[in-house]
Amino acid sequence: MRRSFLALLAALLAVSVAWPLLRSADAAPAHGRVVVLGFDGGDYRTAAAMAADGRMPNLAALAQEGTFAPLGTTWSAESPVAWAALNTGQNPSKTGVPGFVKRILVDRDYQEVPANGDPLPSVGHQKNESRPVRDMEAGLLIDTLARFDATTLTLLVGAVVLIAFLIVFKGLLRLKLGLSLVMSLALGIVGALGARYAKGYVPEEIPKVVGNPVEVDSFWEIAARQGLRAVVLDAAMAWDRPQPAGSQVLGGLGLPDCRGDNGQWFVYTTDDLEFEKAPKGRSSPTAGTIFKIDNWRNDKISSFVYGPANFHAIGALQAEMDEIDRQLAPENDIGWQEGNRLRERKKELKTLVDSGAPTSVPLELERKGDVVTVSMDGHAQDLREGVWSDWYAITFEINPLIKAHAVTRVKILNLDDPFTLFVNTLDIDPQNPQFWQPVSQPREFSAELAQRAGGAYETFGWACATMPFKDRVIDAETMLEDIEFTMKWRERLTKDALARDDWDVLMTVFSTPDRVQHMCYQFYDPQHPLYDEAAASRKMTFFDKEIELRDAIPTIYEQIDRIIGYVRAALGPDDTLLVCADHGFQSFRYQVNLNNWLEQKGYLKLRDGLTNTKQGNMLGYVDWSQTRAYAMGLGMIFLNLEGRERQGIVKPGDAHALLEEIRGELLKLEDPREGSRGPAVETVTLIDEVHQGPFRDREGDLMVGFKPNYRVSWDTTSGDIKLVKDASGAIVSGDVFADNKSPWSGGHVSVAPQHVPGIFASNKKIALPQDGAHLLHIAPTTLKLLGVDAPAASDREALDLSH
Repeated sequence: MRRSFLALLAALLAVSVAWPLLRSADAAPAHGRVVVLGFDGGDYRTAAAMAADGRMPNLAALAQEGTFAPLGTTWSAESPVAWAALNTGQNPSKTGVPGFVKRILVDRDYQEVPANGDPLPSVGHQKNESRPVRDMEAGLLIDTLARFDATTLTLLVGAVVLIAFLIVFKGLLRLKLGLSLVMSLALGIVGALGARYAKGYVPEEIPKVVGNPVEVDSFWEIAARQGLRAVVLDAAMAWDRPQPAGSQVLGGLGLPDCRGDNGQWFVYTTDDLEFEKAPKGRSSPTAGTIFKIDNWRNDKISSFVYGPANFHAIGALQAEMDEIDRQLAPENDIGWQEGNRLRERKKELKTLVDSGAPTSVPLELERKGDVVTVSMDGHAQDLREGVWSDWYAITFEINPLIKAHAVTRVKILNLDDPFTLFVNTLDIDPQNPQFWQPVSQPREFSAELAQRAGGAYETFGWACATMPFKDRVIDAETMLEDIEFTMKWRERLTKDALARDDWDVLMTVFSTPDRVQHMCYQFYDPQHPLYDEAAASRKMTFFDKEIELRDAIPTIYEQIDRIIGYVRAALGPDDTLLVCADHGFQSFRYQVNLNNWLEQKGYLKLRDGLTNTKQGNMLGYVDWSQTRAYAMGLGMIFLNLEGRERQGIVKPGDAHALLEEIRGELLKLEDPREGSRGPAVETVTLIDEVHQGPFRDREGDLMVGFKPNYRVSWDTTSGDIKLVKDASGAIVSGDVFADNKSPWSGGHVSVAPQHVPGIFASNKKIALPQDGAHLLHIAPTTLKLLGVDAPAASDREALDLSH
């Protein structure tokens, strides 16, 4: 009997050990592993020309042995829209991602409503929300404190401490019962009071969490639920998703910085033309803050680096303001002197609350000749002009229990006349991300990657210093140095993953080609309004070779090819490589003010009483009683629809005919300036013709697709209009067309999708459908290769790899 029992126990043990291996074998990919290699902005036209010229030999080899073709993109060809569609195989009306900008409807208190509201622009690829701490994974201490109310927690901790010490004193130390009870009770009271005190440091909710609006599953989530192992690196629209066991995901585009912002950066300067000192500073046109600092005193300068809002302090400040309001109530006779003191105190508190009560750490500068010791949060590095620092690790204390950890790099732009220090984005530290905004799922995956990659790395979803270059605060060389830094650490993560055997499907995305092209077409395209031969001829070292700035775009494509080469070499004979891009690129020479066009065609009416040209923003210039259509976002036009917009005048029955009329007029739109370039619009699409899904209401009614080199204007993106004064001094609508004088000189959004296809390549022969490959094919094709059924909601079938 005993022998039979032991045999049964041994069999059960063997099965328990073998079961995971058997399950893994059953779920293993049908045709080897799959690598999805993504390049944001990988333009087919550019890559094909360079492959033909011998400058992308690895891509040319894929074309010879497998497949190389254009990859169709989405309406609109925006990165969050396109990547969400590529990841899921579903169109934007199903994914819920309409673009970087979306139209929302608000009531008179500016609260979002589903209908009968006034239109306003809002962020479309993120959602800012508050979340209860009890729903987060914050660690044992905070999780425990958050889970119980103060009274329950006090009683529970007191009881546990009392019992624990009673066991120690009476049971282990064998003290007298009476003495044990007294000592245990005293310690229990101390523990209970300590728990109640600590509870005060844990808020009920975090007031600002940047969430992901994607509403459907990505292919790796579907695969992981079938028992397959997925590793995803820097994927756009992939953060803040409930990940099944077996998937490890590092988020990319969409992730905020440590402050919960979209890439705030900072400049500290002694420039006498700057006046705003810390903590206020002067805001740049995009996402920067410039601080005026005092000149050197004894070769030293002191300031602060500002982190996330102190939500703990804000709560206390607001509570004090509420108490002041209670004391100032008419029924309380407190006297004019005390009343004035309280009102002044309330003004001080309101200033702090309105500024977000930011956390901060000291910034100390000490100059020794041509070297400056830059210290942040006590960490010091000796820097020379023009040389990037190593990482700074910074800890912002919100309260004794809650901290936010960031990493950043700095560069001294000018040592003299004036001294200028650039502080890059405060990235969430991947080695210790704040519990309310993890950068990976599971949370500890980002720290594991840091350990394997040899240290910290950027986590902000738009890693690369493009915005300070757009604002003309840094030069092209500084920006490109940062782009090279970003690409190289992503390569380290990718090579580490390729060397491991812990995945069946690997997706890794490089966003740097997009960043280079957005900023460097002004050097690459001699017909761009900003093109300057001297600037294009400037030399720098980029990826270990000397180039002229005109060669920055070809050089980044050479890096794409190099990465394709080593990924291809790392694959086994049965593995499949799918190279893809979310969209392509064109030079952005001319911008089109769609609201000006709508006004001049009679679809939009300016309200009476406009007094200056600065009133043309956020749709505040519109006379809604006579407006039938307006533009907002990156190429979207909306009808002022009755029953949807609060002051809508277009009846639903008349909507389609009006959209067809606007489409016909747009297709006749020509640039009338000297040297006419013909029609500026290639296609105009009614969104209902191409997208269907439960989140159709997040998109516009009509999308404009411009010819190459045209793009929707900067003003139109936020619903603005260009206003000017006519000869009589009256405020009128300005020109529809304007040159693009921004360093943001390359574009793809609002360009007709057929002119911005991405790259598609594979090491396998693929039979492409008649209308070509589309990014909506990627998810179902990947799942088919893994032996997993694609969701019924997929918009395209898997591509045929049987050839």
